[in-house]
Amino acid sequence: MEKSVGEKLKECRTGRQWSQQELAEQLHVTRQAVSNWERDKTLPDVYMIKEIAAVFDMTLDEYMENTRQAEVKMPKLPGRLTAATAAVIFLYLIIGAITGKIMVDLVVGMAVISIFCQMFVHLYLSGAVKSGNFSMLAGYDSKVEYRVEEVKKVLIQMDVHNSCSAFGAVLLLGLCGFLEQEMGETVCVCVILSYCIDLTLAICFTNYRNIERTMVREKDQKTAKAGYLSLCWYLGWIFAWIGATIAKFELKSIENNSQEAVGYLGWTFLFLLAATAELFYEQHRAKKEVEAEREYKAGKALGISSLLAAGLMLGMLFY
Repeated sequence: MEKSVGEKLKECRTGRQWSQQELAEQLHVTRQAVSNWERDKTLPDVYMIKEIAAVFDMTLDEYMENTRQAEVKMPKLPGRLTAATAAVIFLYLIIGAITGKIMVDLVVGMAVISIFCQMFVHLYLSGAVKSGNFSMLAGYDSKVEYRVEEVKKVLIQMDVHNSCSAFGAVLLLGLCGFLEQEMGETVCVCVILSYCIDLTLAICFTNYRNIERTMVREKDQKTAKAGYLSLCWYLGWIFAWIGATIAKFELKSIENNSQEAVGYLGWTFLFLLAATAELFYEQHRAKKEVEAEREYKAGKALGISSLLAAGLMLGMLFY
């Protein structure tokens, strides 16, 4: 026998162990309204039914037809690639020891990518997918309503992409150890920089592309999209600074721990302070503009900050 709208609502609510008041707060209605729906005394309109389905992480069809897609689970590929990456490092150590071509800085770079950028990220994202707890993820807002299953799918996409990229980067770094020293160092820097750019852009692109799928409310979607302008501005300047730093250190042959290298840290601190302050300011302004139902546009502050960032970069280069 087909269940009524009220029976379906009560079944979903009790399945989550929510009280009527807790569900009402998520739907921004009164507890009495939820009670009336469950008793089939009144019926929610079609827009509210869509909101109800989203709260329970279901599509409208799943909710109305009393069906549910299979639970999203973490695939085995990222874990296997993590193990394969560790095997590549181990193999490089063995072959390098035999041929006498072990480069310590190369091994450190491979270990950083493998352990911190691949293994830790995989463990962290797989834990979030399994538990459904996203509170420790950067950008997560407890005030925003998310579609949990869609968020899990996005995290899996990120994890798979990062695992593939990290494996490829470590493999290329291992091959760099058998090139001529000067060429090997150049290729090594290019591989590491390319990996960092790829990882950053992949995360940003995947997040932006899935905003409408992962967020329930339209206002939250608009706020997230508006904030991407300042985020792209920030990342662009960060990578420009890194490129300028590499160019300066290579062209002037600056050694680590030298007086010139220490002086560079001061320029970097000022640059990060100015760029990060602008990022937070524009993110806050974007949110306020959306809340006021106005279209967000880059303000004068972004232009001034760009001039300041360019000035600091030139100062660093010619210091």
